Amino acid sequence: MRNKISIFKKSRRISLTLAIVTALLVFTSALAADEMLDPNFGTNGIVMSSFEGINNFTSRVILQTDGKIIMSGYYQNSTPFVARYNSNGTVDTSFGINGSFTPTIGAFSGSRVAIQSDGKLIVAGSSNDSFAVARYDSNGISLDGSFGVNGVAKIPSDSGDSRYRISDLVIQADQRIIVVGTHSNQGNFTNFAIARFNTDGTQDFFRIIDKVDFPNNRFNSCAAVAIQTDGKIVMSGSMLDDDAHEQISLARLNQDGSFDTSSFGTNGKGTVTAALPDFIHGSGALALQQNGKIVVAGTVANDANTIENPALARFNSNGALDTTFGGTGIVTTDFGSHEKGSDLLIQPDGKIILVGTIYASNFSDILLVRYNSDGTLDNSFGENGKIIKDLGSAPDFGNGITIQPDGMIVVAGSSNGRAFLARYILEVSTHQTVSTTFKSRGVHDGWVLEAGENSNSGGSLDRLATTFNVGDDARDRQYRSILSFNTASLPDNAVIMSAHLDIKRQSFVGVNPFTTHGDLLMDIRAGTFSNNLNLQTSDFNSAGSPGTSQERFAPLTSSWYTTQFSSANLRFINKYGITQFRLLFAKDDNDDMGADYIKFFSGNSVNGNLPKLIIGYFVP
Repeated sequence: MRNKISIFKKSRRISLTLAIVTALLVFTSALAADEMLDPNFGTNGIVMSSFEGINNFTSRVILQTDGKIIMSGYYQNSTPFVARYNSNGTVDTSFGINGSFTPTIGAFSGSRVAIQSDGKLIVAGSSNDSFAVARYDSNGISLDGSFGVNGVAKIPSDSGDSRYRISDLVIQADQRIIVVGTHSNQGNFTNFAIARFNTDGTQDFFRIIDKVDFPNNRFNSCAAVAIQTDGKIVMSGSMLDDDAHEQISLARLNQDGSFDTSSFGTNGKGTVTAALPDFIHGSGALALQQNGKIVVAGTVANDANTIENPALARFNSNGALDTTFGGTGIVTTDFGSHEKGSDLLIQPDGKIILVGTIYASNFSDILLVRYNSDGTLDNSFGENGKIIKDLGSAPDFGNGITIQPDGMIVVAGSSNGRAFLARYILEVSTHQTVSTTFKSRGVHDGWVLEAGENSNSGGSLDRLATTFNVGDDARDRQYRSILSFNTASLPDNAVIMSAHLDIKRQSFVGVNPFTTHGDLLMDIRAGTFSNNLNLQTSDFNSAGSPGTSQERFAPLTSSWYTTQFSSANLRFINKYGITQFRLLFAKDDNDDMGADYIKFFSGNSVNGNLPKLIIGYFVP
């Protein structure tokens, strides 16, 4: 009989160990995927903002050289805003008014922002049917009076019957400013429009690219602009021709604003069109590869306009479709729902990341898709080449994307009327992961005993014993215990991938609480529970860090127990000081007026028995 019991216990331990190992493998596999939200950014990699208490819609995101992030967008009433965040995702309150400002350019719509080499901000949009550009100081507080008229420049200054709507903005290496957009008039035709401003805000050149330049053209809208390394200007958009067929449209200008008729396109106009039915160009969704190839992104629909899918097109530097990309130069992708392509970037390795939205009648989520340089889906990215993120409050829209020097990407968009930023770590597996072990500090940990049954307050404590207690005493008062670790030696920019806390059992007193008190749980505090490093009776019920969730311990060996941190709790490990944990059972006592608790070795014990916090991290 003893052998049968021994075999049963051994089998049970093996099953528990296998379950823990399986859980650890699943957890590690999830974190080791080639992408993850950066736990050091905002809350679990996400930052939500609502400026002025009005619905916010984010359009673009750019980076400063110091790592700060600038977001531009507009409110529900079309008033634009610009906001700045610190590199960790907190709002930079030194910027504008409490982190944001509204450009003051009169009747203004749209909002694009760029940064000059001296740090000053260029904000562009449409004002009174003209292209408008304003220059602000680097903190978004004051208009630069040396630019234009009182900090604002407009082209054309009097638009008459014409209307100009801005789509994109870029600053040349010589700091001249280019804006592009769409011109419309009473004839109800639309055309490309481009303006360049000198560094003082005066007009350098302005031109409309119309039916003469794009033959067989009825409606042509410019969506994006980019500058080649040789200074030539690439414009891209979408058009409806005279036969009601949709096209991708491109134009390339020389540095002086004239058409590049000698090396771009075949019509002698410096313009290119490529048939793509029901194509809508994403605003600003144009990128240039290092080899000069041109990539644009947007959305296509089927003939019945019942399904939308993201589309990419790549052109050689001469304007011809690049047939090495997807076989035709055009790639569309159907993920089984409606999908829209909004913006794109090209990684240094040539892979292309598209951001947009996937939606149906009952949901709207952020979509990221990565393509190999030949246009095939990169199946090492997310699930079969895509990442779908639901922020928990529909509708969610992915609108803008940029890449940091360390390879992380920042996505901007809107979620249920709030602006959001999300930061992803890519190619996690390429980073060297470091594992470090912290031992608990005996002078700062120990047990706290409840003042009275059901009082939920501490009455006595012991910080000197070589063991700590969890369970209840002979008067059904609950024991809770505190473990304290100095985790300040972690690098400030460490990305924590995993953590587990291991404790070793010394003995049982009375009935094993695991059979009567439920799960052994752990609360987490980045810092100290009672704002005092030394153990306090108030540690019994002081709050854990806001946003944490309790973790559960499981047997690791015959005497060791472990708890593996969920990914959401990793961000509460304090890289600047003390991290504390409170251990307690799910049930405070078993109402038997008998002592039933477990004694675990504390930080005052010998080295081999000390509680251990084991953290895996990498430094980007």
